[in-house]
Amino acid sequence: MSSNYTKNYRLNQWEENDAVRRVDFNEDNAKIDAALKAAADARAAEASARAAAVAALNAAVARRGNCQIQTSAYTGDGSTTKELSFDAVPKLVIIIGLQAVAFFTENSNVSFYISSNGAAAANLRVTWSGSKISFTGNDYTAAMNRPGYAYEVISFFDMS
Repeated sequence: MSSNYTKNYRLNQWEENDAVRRVDFNEDNAKIDAALKAAADARAAEASARAAAVAALNAAVARRGNCQIQTSAYTGDGSTTKELSFDAVPKLVIIIGLQAVAFFTENSNVSFYISSNGAAAANLRVTWSGSKISFTGNDYTAAMNRPGYAYEVISFFDMS
């Protein structure tokens, strides 16, 4: 039987006068086996967690770029309200006119409007009804609906 032990796992460390017994080796082997198993389990759990994190990241990355872009156009009719219909609810709609651009985000009543004369977004009110968007301005210019003018519409749809 040993009279001395290792610091971390208390494995037998025999001194010169200690009796060497088979049971001491068996106990040491059991301790080593348990420590190796615990280390392997910890590595496996860490690898599993890492794999799950990578899978989640890959799923998130796979969603990026999965959009459909549609373009259309209309000619302004002079009214202060314009309505556009889409096949699905767009995430973003951009309307480009002669001297202005308007941006609408999905189901939001907030728009961003840029014009050459500095018109503000407050001049354009937005309402959504399913896949239809309606916007109203103080006048036909603010409503992106000047009579006879061509407007381009770019809409983005989430396809993931």
